[in-house]
Amino acid sequence: MTPKLIQGIEQIADTYDHFIIDVWGVLHDGRNAYPGAADALRTLKAAGKQVLLLSNSPNRATRVIEKVLGPIGIGPDLYDHILTSGEAAHAHMRDHHAGQKVYTFWDEEESTAIDNAGLERVFEIDAADFIYGSLVPYDAIAVDYDAVLARARARDLPMVCGNPDRIVGYGATLHLCVGALAERYENAGGTVTWIGKPYRPIYDQARAMLGNPDKSRILAIGDGLLTDIAGAANFGCDVVWNVIGIHWDEVSTKGTIDAAKVERALAGRPAPSALMHGFKP
Repeated sequence: MTPKLIQGIEQIADTYDHFIIDVWGVLHDGRNAYPGAADALRTLKAAGKQVLLLSNSPNRATRVIEKVLGPIGIGPDLYDHILTSGEAAHAHMRDHHAGQKVYTFWDEEESTAIDNAGLERVFEIDAADFIYGSLVPYDAIAVDYDAVLARARARDLPMVCGNPDRIVGYGATLHLCVGALAERYENAGGTVTWIGKPYRPIYDQARAMLGNPDKSRILAIGDGLLTDIAGAANFGCDVVWNVIGIHWDEVSTKGTIDAAKVERALAGRPAPSALMHGFKP
């Protein structure tokens, strides 16, 4: 059975007091803000709701505020809290890997999660004590990382994955995410510590930031079936699937939602409480 389609957040806002909202795929598409997203946040705040933005960005929250939210018009007046997988990864690496040498897949990347965590960044896998999986270049789907992963596996290097997403939308195009490399590494026998959605610790941390409310009063909103929807459902709170994100081509026909395709996409997976075609008031 296809979950109901709601036209805007006002339809169900009265049922909840706390909202956990994805950033990439709900508020913006990697290039531009989605129409109505800022107004939807404004509607929730005007109604006295508590809003937490939960992102699988591998960078710390301050970086996301400065480089992502600010430029698309999502100011701090529109939410109460922000938590990123990068923030959680920073704390994990500070507590468990301080004094070690860390390798990332993208040399040009500025990774704020490894800054001030007591780590030395190296650019050769043979010099590393562990890998921080954060970002890969957007053209990385054509890059062969097998040699790097094989060398890491031969040395039995652990990996901390700060972005469990397998793919990400950038405008209308889908790109490889580092979660896909972490999955490949784990399947080859490597040790991966996964941090972010859909894993329970990030939801426990988000709930704590909200004041530990009853889960029945929390609604999550996201676009990723493997991360946002599965994570919230397994955590035990209601979740709305924003279908215009990374799965849009999978569930639409000629620009409209296709109920049969939605059912196929959800087969064998946790079902969302409702669907949205864009995060709107």
